[in-house]
Amino acid sequence: MSTADRVLSVLALFTMEQPEWTVEEAMVELGLSSSTAYQYFRSLVEAGLLVASRTGLYSIGPGVIRLDRITRRHDPLIREARDSMHRLADVFRSDGIALLCRSFRSQVMCVDQLSAGANFAIGYERGRPMPLFRGAASKAILAQMPSRATRRLWDSESDSIAAAGLGKDWEAFKASLRQLRRHPAITTFGEIDPGLVGISAAVFDAEGLVCGSLGVVLSAAEHNRDQELTLNYRTLVAQEAEALTARLNAAR
Repeated sequence: MSTADRVLSVLALFTMEQPEWTVEEAMVELGLSSSTAYQYFRSLVEAGLLVASRTGLYSIGPGVIRLDRITRRHDPLIREARDSMHRLADVFRSDGIALLCRSFRSQVMCVDQLSAGANFAIGYERGRPMPLFRGAASKAILAQMPSRATRRLWDSESDSIAAAGLGKDWEAFKASLRQLRRHPAITTFGEIDPGLVGISAAVFDAEGLVCGSLGVVLSAAEHNRDQELTLNYRTLVAQEAEALTARLNAAR
């Protein structure tokens, strides 16, 4: 690993489950020498990416918040999705939450969400990595990934894929992906949050590769009340995702 990779590996230690680390803990976890570990922590503190939270303990610093502000304002996917997010939120109002996600390593992360007063919370919190194999927002991305990438996923995550009902072998997994790709927008029922329905469609970059998904989460009661209306919602989500793809390509 390069020095940059090793420094970044220190940041990767900080999670919701363990938000604070000592230099000594990080040194043991990453197999670093004492002098190297202290040097990395010192550099990250000077950059504002870590801060001493208590004696001997460090947590994520305000420099990350500064970077997050830049992302919120200037990330091309977030910027170009704003009109679509507002249109979806206006349609669903208190019954739904508009959701924008992007690929994140072998997971999916919500990067923006918007509602017009929905009275429920969703599992796809902004900044929370989510599995690729559950939920409409994730499956919309998974279905459009290149075959080489899905093969790597199968090789490393076959148990999780089988547990999600997407196939007990490679051929069955490919068949599941083909089935998902037949739908311009994917709908799932309670896969992340009981009582909620997800509807999402893939978004593509200028090279034609899937880069994220745009969709909504709404109450199952809304879905059950009017099936035809939900079909219209799928069409609307697919249209907005297609329009977002076009804007991303035009802005390049």
